[in-house]
Amino acid sequence: MLDHSKLYFGGDYNPEQWPKEVWAEDIALMQKANVNLVSLGIFSWAKIEQSEGVYTFDWLDEIMDLLDQGGIAVDMATATASPPAWLTLKYPSVLPINFDGVQLSHGGRQQYCAASSIYREKAAALVEQIAKRYAKHPAIKMWHVNNEYGCHAPYCYCDESRKSFVNWLKNHYASIEELNTSWGTDFWSQRYYSWEEIVVPKRTPDGTHPNPGQQIDFKRFSNDVTLELFKMERDIIKKYDPIKPVTTNFMSMKFTYAMDYFAWAKEVDFVSTDHYLAQHDIENHIDLAQMADLTRAFAKGKQWLLMEHSSSAVNWQPKNYAKIPGQEIRNSLSFVSRGSQGSMYFQWRQSQAGSERMHSSMLPHAGEDTRVFREVAELGAILAAHPEISSYETDKAAVAMVFDYEQIWAMMQANMPTDDLSYPDTVASWYRALYKEGIKVDFVPANADLETLKGYQLVLMPMAHMLTESEEKTFTDYATGGGNLVVGYFSNITDRTLRVKLGGYGGNLVKDVIGVYVEEYYPLREASIKLSNGFTAKLWSELSRLNGAEAIATFEGGDAKGSVALAKRDLGSSTAWYQGTELEDDSQRKFFSGICKELGIESVGGEHLEITKRGPFTFEIDNAKNTFKVTRD
Repeated sequence: MLDHSKLYFGGDYNPEQWPKEVWAEDIALMQKANVNLVSLGIFSWAKIEQSEGVYTFDWLDEIMDLLDQGGIAVDMATATASPPAWLTLKYPSVLPINFDGVQLSHGGRQQYCAASSIYREKAAALVEQIAKRYAKHPAIKMWHVNNEYGCHAPYCYCDESRKSFVNWLKNHYASIEELNTSWGTDFWSQRYYSWEEIVVPKRTPDGTHPNPGQQIDFKRFSNDVTLELFKMERDIIKKYDPIKPVTTNFMSMKFTYAMDYFAWAKEVDFVSTDHYLAQHDIENHIDLAQMADLTRAFAKGKQWLLMEHSSSAVNWQPKNYAKIPGQEIRNSLSFVSRGSQGSMYFQWRQSQAGSERMHSSMLPHAGEDTRVFREVAELGAILAAHPEISSYETDKAAVAMVFDYEQIWAMMQANMPTDDLSYPDTVASWYRALYKEGIKVDFVPANADLETLKGYQLVLMPMAHMLTESEEKTFTDYATGGGNLVVGYFSNITDRTLRVKLGGYGGNLVKDVIGVYVEEYYPLREASIKLSNGFTAKLWSELSRLNGAEAIATFEGGDAKGSVALAKRDLGSSTAWYQGTELEDDSQRKFFSGICKELGIESVGGEHLEITKRGPFTFEIDNAKNTFKVTRD
């Protein structure tokens, strides 16, 4: 468990990049800024193990002691995120092979195949040395395994990955015949007669694509084989330190998708996450709020911590805009208001060399006499003044939104009705509409149980393309048992093997429960189209008819003119809605606003004003006026 007596404040610290005379200055400035935690050693493998089996800890011993003497705690990393050059030179098979069959080079980071037995062996040996040496060091308050798993090379297509994938398939299918049925391998003569025939789904001839069932199973496998890496390191640490919590930093960002964080969250002692703004988006504070709410959902009652974000500009987007004065404090407080146990950064001191030298930090190139450092210190003082915030959870919402990483994996595939479909964009659009209406949102996974769903007055399901029979039944039971449900277009189209459900798109949930019979899809030729109730739709229309529901709006033009665009059905003690198109932002707001008013769901704040409760604390963040306020009842 994390310490409930404080909010954590600090960031990644890389003292090996600097001469020792800088270390004392760092600690003095950390104290000035109220830093109380640093993540140490994340990319230090080459510094610790300078040749195979030869470990050098003198520099790490020294900085650990200095931090402890300075009253600054350590989030101790296992240093396995970036294998050293001696390892990839001697054992080149650890380097990943990409979708096109090209082996990636040493020189970046995460240059390893998750299935590599050699990487596992060498990483385990390193973690053993670190855990044995530092388990009882008084500075350590938590452990940090690897870094941002799956960020750079989440999929490897080498022969060792193929063998591991086949073993994974053997554990998930009772027989090769069951696999053939699941994947539908009679299409294109893809039937397998032995496990040895199975390949990884890499590049196929132009105009063709690997089997959809094979592709999504490979993504499931890649998630699982990477998670095994984390569990391996965690278990080594626990052998030497069974008390202090162990985590690894997730990436709660719209453009990260390779790991299923609902599954990963079950394996960490507390959830930690990284978030970086899409800096071209003038409303990126809404994405930040969404990702904070999503991280809270991963944690599911566990403590969680914002482990990384930026003090100002990043270095890896097309245009790296600096944050405006006050923006960084607003960003941090938005995370804290939604449940984070503090605010951490990449990184403490801005690098002078290397590919991230232009990435902002707590202490910029220009030093202490800077706006960034003054704002960092101001935020540190705010968090230090309210340590008791860490003892409270945020208030539960009345509205839940379904989110599921496997939907992203399914929608990444080719040969969909249109390339314009985007599950993350649709989720973001629905969240943005609710945010601007001042409606608080929790997230739930697609496999949430009925009791979880019953805790919400309204459940939203945007583009949940795949649902098992049992998942479909859970949402059906929720809707028919008194829960209010909104189902979006292209939902419940297939089971989890990507086999299409027959007899009307959307399965029984759309056809029989909500009462809309969907026959065919008509992606819009036009940029937008009007609906009969005055709303504006984009991207999508459907040939459909009522099957027990009541039409709210129909398409006024296009190929599906006259078909149902929006519908609702009175189920007695509840109401179900179907949204058969993508609505433009103003129309999406009006649609959800009307539903929430009908159900009596309270609106607090809205537009650019966030008002969030965490126990007795109220956070008011005005993202237009660039102001913030934290008060206690």
